[in-house]
Amino acid sequence: MDSDMKKLTFCFMIIVLGISSTRAQNDFEVKYLDFSRNDAGLAYNFFLGEDAERFTTTIDGFGSGFMFDAFSGRYSVDLISVGFENAHISLGAGVAINKYRFRENLVFTRVLGDVLVTEDPVSDRDYVNTFFGYGKSKLVYGSFYFPLDITFRLGPMMISGGAFIDQYLSGKYKMKYLEDGENVKEVIRNKDWREYNLQKTKWGVNAMVAHTHSGIGVAFTYMLTPFFTGSNDPVIHEARISLFHRFGIMER
Repeated sequence: MDSDMKKLTFCFMIIVLGISSTRAQNDFEVKYLDFSRNDAGLAYNFFLGEDAERFTTTIDGFGSGFMFDAFSGRYSVDLISVGFENAHISLGAGVAINKYRFRENLVFTRVLGDVLVTEDPVSDRDYVNTFFGYGKSKLVYGSFYFPLDITFRLGPMMISGGAFIDQYLSGKYKMKYLEDGENVKEVIRNKDWREYNLQKTKWGVNAMVAHTHSGIGVAFTYMLTPFFTGSNDPVIHEARISLFHRFGIMER
């Protein structure tokens, strides 16, 4: 276990002890399938890290998880919740679909085992880079994930955060452009895309604040583990911020 995970584990245990010391034993409860969660809404998927500038995303065409980027987001159910009425710990399971539409027209290649990412050098390709333009270079990434969250209720507000492990399920990379007046679509499908030095298992952290009655809230997710595995690959970390409505909270 690396130093970051040791720190997270230590902080988690301190919070657990704090919760336990502030509640009477007869308030303690265990619930199953108590919450459903999702952060779909007005969202933006982007990258952080030393090479993030090369991977700048855009909401053109409602891409990068933005409002009408269908099914983009994290959806989970709390399998078991342990704690008290206003403070509990939960272990969940869910599925994530994240989409990243790049501002530049990127080309992914593999060179001697490394991942090389460049802007498309072919000048005859017209990506029609307007908001509703035909062209795009877009990454789609699907995974299972298992969140461990601490949740507090303060009046009508719900504050939740924790860590999760994310396991790669499927992905692809798509380029669309006009060439000689013809519509062209190139796709690196999952069977090939999974060979691009992808981290298949990643650790992440998440946090959210929501108003339970209206379902309005904000959420943030960040991957502690880099996107690629190779020492010579670009260093980027996935991130997501969203303003959601109807979070899927089931009242306790």
